[in-house]
Amino acid sequence: MGPKRPNDGAVTGAALKRQRMREQRTIAVEPSRGGNSSTHRTRPGGSAASGNTGLPPVLEVEKFAQARAFEISAMQRAMKTAKEAGTQRAFQSLPRHLRRRAASHNIRRLPERLRARARGEVPKDAAKPKRVTRSMLGRHRQRPGLKAEMFRKRQMGKMWLETHVWHAKRMHMTEIWGHRLADRPTAKAFRASYRASQHGALVHDASYYQYFELEGPLEDLQGVLDAICDPAAISPGSKRYSSGSREVTADVYDPEATYPRGRIGPATFIWKPEEPQEGAGPVASTSTSPPPPSRRTLLVRVHPAVARLAALAAEKVILEKRLGLSVALRRFDNEFLTFEITGQRATEVIKAVLKPTNATDTRTTEAWRKLDSHSGPAGVPTGMAIGVSVYDPRLSFPPKLDKKATSSTTPLTPASQVAACSLFWNPKHRASIRKPRYRKRDLDMRRAENLVPGTALAPLAQDDRIPVLLSQRTVASASTGEKAIYGWTLTVPAGWGMPFWSSLVYSTPRVGGLRERSQQYQEAQALRFPEDAVDTPGFAEHETRREADEKGYWDRRPPAKRPSYAKLGTTSPWRVDMDDVLSKAARRSEGLAELKPFVLARSIAERILKGAASGRLVGAGDKMDTTDAPSISHPRQRAALVEKQLLEEWQAVGGGEAQIPDLLAAAMVHVKITPCTRGVPQDLALVYELDVEQARQVRTKVTASVAGNAVLATGEEEGPEDLCDRPKAEQIIGRVTTGSFSLSSGHGSGIAVISLCRLLQMASRPPDLQRLVLFRNRDVETFRAATLDLL
Repeated sequence: MGPKRPNDGAVTGAALKRQRMREQRTIAVEPSRGGNSSTHRTRPGGSAASGNTGLPPVLEVEKFAQARAFEISAMQRAMKTAKEAGTQRAFQSLPRHLRRRAASHNIRRLPERLRARARGEVPKDAAKPKRVTRSMLGRHRQRPGLKAEMFRKRQMGKMWLETHVWHAKRMHMTEIWGHRLADRPTAKAFRASYRASQHGALVHDASYYQYFELEGPLEDLQGVLDAICDPAAISPGSKRYSSGSREVTADVYDPEATYPRGRIGPATFIWKPEEPQEGAGPVASTSTSPPPPSRRTLLVRVHPAVARLAALAAEKVILEKRLGLSVALRRFDNEFLTFEITGQRATEVIKAVLKPTNATDTRTTEAWRKLDSHSGPAGVPTGMAIGVSVYDPRLSFPPKLDKKATSSTTPLTPASQVAACSLFWNPKHRASIRKPRYRKRDLDMRRAENLVPGTALAPLAQDDRIPVLLSQRTVASASTGEKAIYGWTLTVPAGWGMPFWSSLVYSTPRVGGLRERSQQYQEAQALRFPEDAVDTPGFAEHETRREADEKGYWDRRPPAKRPSYAKLGTTSPWRVDMDDVLSKAARRSEGLAELKPFVLARSIAERILKGAASGRLVGAGDKMDTTDAPSISHPRQRAALVEKQLLEEWQAVGGGEAQIPDLLAAAMVHVKITPCTRGVPQDLALVYELDVEQARQVRTKVTASVAGNAVLATGEEEGPEDLCDRPKAEQIIGRVTTGSFSLSSGHGSGIAVISLCRLLQMASRPPDLQRLVLFRNRDVETFRAATLDLL
């Protein structure tokens, strides 16, 4: 019977490769020259068994070598063939992230265990690399201080971080927010960085964040915070945070704008703990005047895109309230450095790098001992601050991870004594240690004197002690914390960037740039700044920069290789353009630019949705006790007034086709968009509202498709069944600001901003149709079903 296929019976490539390898590893044998093999059969045991009979008394080397010439040459050929048969060189046995471009030419760039093998691979007549000496560089390159001068010239118009040179060798750099920052690693590390932020450790240099300081009496500082912070959130001046045991993040608003407009951006507030005064007690005094109030210090960390505006907002309140004599505002320039360590093993990395001094307070030492490496930063209270003075991290370099750490059963409790570190808040001390006392060369000379190589240096009295502030960091969604990412924020004085960074990097975490930091917020379904803050000045700058990049790339492509946004019906392919979206949602012919659209706080939006569903005419502000509020400027009363006004405007509209009032028409909310079946919402995708009939049709088909694992979409020519009729441009209610495939969920998800009035209208439908919408990416004509959840 012949073969079924023409190629059956032919030798495959794998068989040929095995045959070739077998031939290369086989030593040829000289065939017998004649005679019957049976007559030359030897006895078992060789010459010893035969009594060594027949052996010559003298062995002539030349004749013996000539007689065995074939066997010797066969052995040499086999050794050479087996050596050349290897398909991998020494440098190729290293992982890709450890390879160097010159490793194949310079043996000293390989690990010591591979150098002997590499020497055998290099031909003897290969030219050795010529060593470059200073005399070859020319006299203009030998001038002292030339490198520092060259670096200063390259920083014109932008700022470098202290770790810039380290990042520039390993990362793709970008110029943004007046800095030259690392965008992403040169190696493929997108998924690996996500795994590190979840199960390992990921370190990011966030020293581009800027700081300013407020100092004054507690009551005056609380008045400033109440005027500029979000009234719908917990005030940073409350007792929970004013003790200094925790840090808190809140939105900052322009005091001259009417709430809820004028949002600037998020800021992190850190209070200096009150220091107990020694010998404080009842002292007899003849003075009847009350003692002066104690002065408090508040450190504010702000994103560089809005740092100047946030400081100006606080300064406006100080001038308006005439607090110039009691409250002082100081802006810092390169005064603090910030490092973010994220992941399950972040605590293990922190404890390996930071070594508290012997003079550390007993309570702080006990809290440091309770830091559990197994539970990680997730087991620490949110925002808890720890202030401690540590030794120079170069003394214990390289850091050694504690593999035998035991879990602690005693929970940590935030306390002002644990967060207290007076040297960290002392500007004179920070200036005195701005330049490390010893260079790396000096420490290496001390390390060379150790009897046992690799042992840590013993701290001396003249070694530097650096005060640092460690605070717990949580990246989580406002609606749910199921996918939260936990870590630490390390704040150190300026001048110590590379000593701390080298130890952090050497303790086996991955290094992330701006892309990896943004990915953390996407996976945790948390709002990013400025990418998701559509009503802030930082977002306007971000949108202008994105439009220049994407439109420039689109213009450089030929018409046949780029999407035609005009044919697809995408009016604003490079901008969110919520003015046009809100005008369509409010059924208005003109835009809403003069109304200044704003994003409503989640707490207010939730109460408005509940009030509209129950038919109430007023918000929760009517039931609040406002007797202590002297005027409408009281924070809680401002939030309650906005809530009440929005509910009254919605009641006046009644869900009909009447023109929507200005405040309700300009209101927006953040939502999470999740596809029902397939599809990945991308940045700048469009969100469409469905009428009741379309929503019922889509819900029926989506339910059936989920049960039958079918594909449903609207707009595709072949394959999937249409969900419903194509929605019109007037049904657009929002845009997607962040969209991608979620590695934590295993499907696409995104964050969108939509009109509040359209969300209220959707809330009046049956429960299974309230959150159902369609979305379409800007460069396709396919509409897919998705659900909305308030963020």
